[in-house]
Amino acid sequence: MSAVSPQTVPEQFLRFFDDAATFPPGLAPVEQAVADHVERRSAPFVPAVGPAVLALADLQRAREIADAFDLASGPVEVAVVTPAGALAQALEAIDEVRPQLQVVAIELKTDPGDREVMAEQIAEAAAVSGVPIFVELTAAQVADDGLDLLVDTGLALKYRTGGIEAHLFPTPQQLGAVLTRAVAAGVPFKLTAGLHEAIRYTDPNTGFDHHGFLNIALATQAARAGQSAERVAGWLAETDPEVLRAAAADSDGSWRESFRSFGTCSVSEPADSLRRLDLFPS
Repeated sequence: MSAVSPQTVPEQFLRFFDDAATFPPGLAPVEQAVADHVERRSAPFVPAVGPAVLALADLQRAREIADAFDLASGPVEVAVVTPAGALAQALEAIDEVRPQLQVVAIELKTDPGDREVMAEQIAEAAAVSGVPIFVELTAAQVADDGLDLLVDTGLALKYRTGGIEAHLFPTPQQLGAVLTRAVAAGVPFKLTAGLHEAIRYTDPNTGFDHHGFLNIALATQAARAGQSAERVAGWLAETDPEVLRAAAADSDGSWRESFRSFGTCSVSEPADSLRRLDLFPS
């Protein structure tokens, strides 16, 4: 990574922070989330911000809200979180919410209780063209070789790295195994939940150990280079800011070919954490 310009978002971080303001722990009302997303278009770090992540049930309301703004610079780009079995409704909504909203991705949940149903839902998604689909799999589904169903389909993986309870945070070894399997299978992924800071940290209020998105980037880079499971997990467990800053500064950013983006309820938080490491414009 070359030296960071005071005004330029590094290429590795372009459209990296998906704006998931309406989801926990932020839980912003959809009215506020859409308004903030549109008004943020003038912010200096906006090239790092990806689509607004919205629940399928909120799309029509979001369209109404967006209609009140000057959208001369283009529609509001959204990624639609879609319940299991509701893919057809999400596809119909793509046309219904134009021109105010442009659906640029679908994040599809799957049925975790029935592998046959899950396989059918993934096959249905694989037949869709024209919009990227990220298929959400649980840790149990991945452990049950659910990731294999995404191979050579053009689909990507969505995986959770945290939540409101401690057991929802995978260990470095568990997350490292998922990253390594996804990289080996050629399946790109986005992550969500619990990612607020660049570097791994312990939340002083909950005691939960949160993964750092920069840790994950470097772990993904190690997996892409064929490094050992111990080395991949080691990057996820690293907490020394200088070690991570130096490694990121030397990175060519090829990890983005696998690690596409992550959802965050506050896009300013990850930007600020990168600024503190001198990896992001002031």
